[in-house]
Amino acid sequence: MENKAELNLEDMANVSGGVNRVVNTGIDNVNAAVRAKAMKNSSQIASLPNGTIINTISDTLIFDSVEKRNFVEIEFYDKNGVLRTGFIAASIVGMKR
Repeated sequence: MENKAELNLEDMANVSGGVNRVVNTGIDNVNAAVRAKAMKNSSQIASLPNGTIINTISDTLIFDSVEKRNFVEIEFYDKNGVLRTGFIAASIVGMKR
């Protein structure tokens, strides 16, 4: 049996596309905004609490030049259990800011 080492946060920052990740805003009781487009001024389509498991479905980070941050396309289940897609700040799910 092969032993596999866990990836550290630096290693995980370089992984995207088809990866389950956990929403972490860094502040208790503060939800993460999911946007319709990969930019902060895009309309918010959902709000995900810390600990929510999402799936990154894109292998490309999209840079918002106004906010100077990366976004990633995700799949998530909304409060009604419906599978949806949207964009979230990459740093919220442990990827490169």
